[in-house]
Parts: sequence; C-alpha cells; structure tokens
Amino acid sequence: MEKFSINWKILIGQIINFLVLFFLAKKFVFPRFFAILKEKQETIEREKKAMEELEEKRRAIEREKERVLNEARERADSILKEAKEKAREKAKTILEMAQKEREKIITETKRIGKEEIERMKKEFWKKNLEIVLSLTEKFLAKKIDAKEDKRIILKLLKELEKDGKGI
Repeated sequence: MEKFSINWKILIGQIINFLVLFFLAKKFVFPRFFAILKEKQETIEREKKAMEELEEKRRAIEREKERVLNEARERADSILKEAKEKAREKAKTILEMAQKEREKIITETKRIGKEEIERMKKEFWKKNLEIVLSLTEKFLAKKIDAKEDKRIILKLLKELEKDGKGI
C-alpha cells in the first residue's frame, strides 16, 4: 500500500470518522429525514386520493347535471306539448262557439227577414186594398154604397189570397 501512497493510520482514522458520522447520521439524521420523506409521501398520497375523490365527485355532479337537464327538457317538452294541445282545444272550442253564433245570427236574420217580408206583404196588401177600394169607390160611387162595396172587394181579395193569385 505504500506503493500507492496510502497511509494506514489516516485511512483507519477516516474509516472510523466515516463510521462515527454514519452512526450519528443513522441515529439522528436519517430517522428525521426518512420521517419527513415519509410524511411528504403520505401528504402526496392524501392529496392524490383527495384529487381522485374530487374528480369522481365532479363526474357525479356532471352526471347529475345532465340528468337534471334531461328531466327539465322532458318536462319543458311535456308542458309545451300540453300547452299546444290546450291551445288546439281552446281554438276548437272558440271555432265551435263562433259557428254556433254564426248559425244563431243566420237563423235570427232569416227570422227577421221573414217577419219583414210578412210585414211588407201586409203593408203591400193594405196599400193595394186601399188603392182598389179608392178606385172602386170612385168607379161605383153612384151604383153601390161604400159599405157594400168594401165588403165585396174584401171578399174577392180573400178568395184571391186563398187561390194564391194575389194582386
């Protein structure tokens, strides 16, 4: 060993110093270092688990959100469909009511028209009768008195009405 310029005394001293330092490090430094390292590793594991749990919760919330949105869409579609159906029914009811009102108005108009026609016929007959009476009275003034003349004309007019010939 002398050929390599190694001094045995210094080598043994350095080995003893190394062993003492190693023993002291093993006794005081390594346990603390490994404890800190273990604590850091546990912290990392806890945070990793917490992140996984948070990710799972996020996915669950996302699924719940989708479910709620789908339910809301279905409910909205159902409400919209129901509203459309009610609107159709209401429109149908309104149309039916309008049709009935229209028929009622037509019936009433026809009735009023018939009454008006009847009134006009009576008025026409009355005026014609007056004209005929007036003409007949003037024509027969000298031959028959007015009462007899009126009676004969009315009788003739009634016969004409029955026959449907009218004036």
